[in-house]
Amino acid sequence: FIELFIPHKNADDRGAKRWFTLSSSPTEEDLPITTKIFPERPSSFKMALYSLEPGILLNMASPMGDFVLPKDTSIPLTFVAGGIGCTPFRSILKYIKDAQEKRDISMLYAVGELEYAAFLKIFEDLGDNLKLLDTSVDGHLDSSKILKFSNNDSGFYYISGQEPMVESIASDLIKNGIGKSGLHGDFFPNY
Repeated sequence: FIELFIPHKNADDRGAKRWFTLSSSPTEEDLPITTKIFPERPSSFKMALYSLEPGILLNMASPMGDFVLPKDTSIPLTFVAGGIGCTPFRSILKYIKDAQEKRDISMLYAVGELEYAAFLKIFEDLGDNLKLLDTSVDGHLDSSKILKFSNNDSGFYYISGQEPMVESIASDLIKNGIGKSGLHGDFFPNY
């Protein structure tokens, strides 16, 4: 992830900086971010971001974070994404495809409505190992749905989305016997 700074007039109380996951793979030249703008309550930052012209120079902190693949390609992986929390998985899956790695991956992707699901073309390459949840129909995402779908007793769980969702699911998975060392979280504050 990176921290992006966009100075702008009349900044609201959310400020002029935000953290963003890079949705690109290390195999790609550009460093795109992906975000959601809520039209009913856009922040001044998101409006400034949206109005940027191509070629504008921005201040960005160096990429950082530990939401990365294990070196051991034999470890089964379960990806759990809530909404825009799918962005790091786009990066990871694009890398795996470009590097022609073989990994055992299943992904559960929950969105408020399926029409808002992002990056489906890359995720659909997972075939039967991809499950999309429309939370307006299927209810909220929880550990029982994850464990029923993934059947992953010995691998790693990567959870990405809003902070309360990531914390709740990680806590539930631990209560259901998944070790802390097998959990990796990436949360999106202020969504």
